[in-house]
Amino acid sequence: MGVTLFRRGSQTDAEAEGQAELSAEDLRVLLEIERGQRLLLEGAYESTVVALARALESKDSGTGAHSERVRQYALGLADAVAPELLGDTSAEHGFLLHDVGKIGIPDSVLRKPGPLDPDERRLMETHTLVGERMLSDVMLLHGAGLKVVRSHHERWDGRGYPDRLAGDEIPVGARVFAVADTLDALTNDRPYRAAGSWKDARELIVSEASQQFDPEVVEAFREREQALRSLQREFAGNAALN
Repeated sequence: MGVTLFRRGSQTDAEAEGQAELSAEDLRVLLEIERGQRLLLEGAYESTVVALARALESKDSGTGAHSERVRQYALGLADAVAPELLGDTSAEHGFLLHDVGKIGIPDSVLRKPGPLDPDERRLMETHTLVGERMLSDVMLLHGAGLKVVRSHHERWDGRGYPDRLAGDEIPVGARVFAVADTLDALTNDRPYRAAGSWKDARELIVSEASQQFDPEVVEAFREREQALRSLQREFAGNAALN
């Protein structure tokens, strides 16, 4: 049975290279995602979103419960700066599925224990567009969700990707999510480094206001820090029990 995740259209050389290097484990996850897409159309939406997020995390083994943690952090920040996102299932599921495009990234790049070279970085940066393309036919993700998937690596100063958007050009869900994603990445183990401290993560996020991050979202982080810290401890406690 063939696995079709991309609509017809041109692909970059980097995307083609990523697909050419799919491993047997990638194929298993791709098949699970294809099944998930069918279930979406059959109405099993909520459980399928969770299944897709878990499938991705089985590939990117360093993330653990990353998708659920960043969803919770993003919702906590949205409560302060973008309350319209609360109760928006498209946004919430975009938070969970933000990195689904990494399914096309070879393990040799995704799990590399050191810095990426320029070609590897270009390949990694395709995941936002690949993810948007994979989910674009899912009507229930249209709106805030797809915007998060596409734009969560944009920067407030316009030096992000894929579109080099700046300031308020960046969808608010993506601006909120960027802080949540960075907070979680810095405080958990990654293939290329050990987890850092909460203090170090806080200092970096605050220092990047008006550069990498929307200053209003950074201010919301400072105001909600204790609640976010409590969430982080709760996740750590749950992980220790499993």
